[in-house]
Amino acid sequence: MHAKQTNDLAVASSIFSGAYGAEISLAVEQNSSLLVHWLTYLSSYHKTGVGDVLLDAVASAIREAAGALSLGLVRPALFSMRSQIDLLLGWLYFKDHRVEWLHVNQTGDGFRLKKELLNYLDLHIPGFGARIGTLREIKTRNEVDPYRLLSAHIHAQSVPVLPVVTDLVDLVRPKSACLECAEVSFEVAEFLNDLLLAVYAANWASLPVPVQSALLSRFKSAEQQRAFFP
Repeated sequence: MHAKQTNDLAVASSIFSGAYGAEISLAVEQNSSLLVHWLTYLSSYHKTGVGDVLLDAVASAIREAAGALSLGLVRPALFSMRSQIDLLLGWLYFKDHRVEWLHVNQTGDGFRLKKELLNYLDLHIPGFGARIGTLREIKTRNEVDPYRLLSAHIHAQSVPVLPVVTDLVDLVRPKSACLECAEVSFEVAEFLNDLLLAVYAANWASLPVPVQSALLSRFKSAEQQRAFFP
């Protein structure tokens, strides 16, 4: 029985990948483009030698999501998308906290929670909270905070997000579900883009042109633009 189940799963995921994998993987790549631009920029100009592997891990998590969805696997992709948020927020903190980063790696304890990290940024980055407020007003994503949506799926917090798997082949979801999940990668990318804009607004002149263009296209008034820039 186990051999049949695993064989059926392998066949179904292979058929799915052959038919739709490239299209879905491309959708994730395109939806994640803002975040990819940021990762290139941060890796080039803002590494501190502490916790920089977290930036590489974010890039890996994007690839994980694309790979999982190209096989029809939605829930693993959602895990990878949420980890992008955890990892990047972690980098924003640990890059300036060598002792704490060493402690995490020695003990496995001390990785900061999202709420703690946002409070840390609000406390230590001048104008962070005000800029986040402006960016929320002009968001183009559906979710103000996609972390909540992803957490609901990961923790199976209500009936609509409970896993339903009778046979292993049920792990391979329909194309429509995978494309819908691929759209969440944009929600994550813009959410992280906005956090990074709020942190690095003072570096505006050096930010990637696609990041600059995407933000400028979102402003609805001169007042919003004046409120954002330092």
